[in-house]
Amino acid sequence: MTAVVSDLEGTLTTGESWRAFGDFVKAHGRRLAYALFFYVHLPGALVARAGLINAQRYRELWFKNMTWVTRGLSVAEVEALSAHIADALWQARRASVVAELEGWRAQGARLLIASGAYQRVVELFAERLGAEAVGTPLAFDAQGRATGRLNGPVSTGQIKAARVRAWLGDDTLVAAYGDTEGDIPMLSLARQPVAVSPDAALRAKALASGWRILER
Repeated sequence: MTAVVSDLEGTLTTGESWRAFGDFVKAHGRRLAYALFFYVHLPGALVARAGLINAQRYRELWFKNMTWVTRGLSVAEVEALSAHIADALWQARRASVVAELEGWRAQGARLLIASGAYQRVVELFAERLGAEAVGTPLAFDAQGRATGRLNGPVSTGQIKAARVRAWLGDDTLVAAYGDTEGDIPMLSLARQPVAVSPDAALRAKALASGWRILER
């Protein structure tokens, strides 16, 4: 059977989960906690944007540390947070890539959305496309409260590629879509890698390897 996989943020959507995350937690009693996280990490984000440190690694650190703001949330509250983020990402969906995935599904391919975003966020977005989901799970304590930690490594880079391989089984990955350096290992698994509005590192790899580049 054939399969197609796509990254989420920057690939299937131009939305940013951290913005939607911030909007939600600030509106639900965690404004101070989010402000503390944001202003502590903002200098590093600016340095990463200037290219002085590895942007991919800093994105992972930002995401991991942002999760501390969820500490103590119930399962229901995490579900509401996840739904808010997924809705925001869907509203900013990239129509061209969504259309291509829908085309693959019409041809009978299995679809997977593979992302470093929270697992439940990825699931809720994927459901709208009839796709399965691989993301980064949150950890909960015995009372069903978020611990403020991730339940395992962020699903990017080689971790994401390994999870995609496990999901594939014996199926053939005919196409993969991604937008950053962290997607290169996943894209390398596919017969037809597609770099979507790629960052500098992925663009260089795509040009050197003859991969398709989709600018919009």
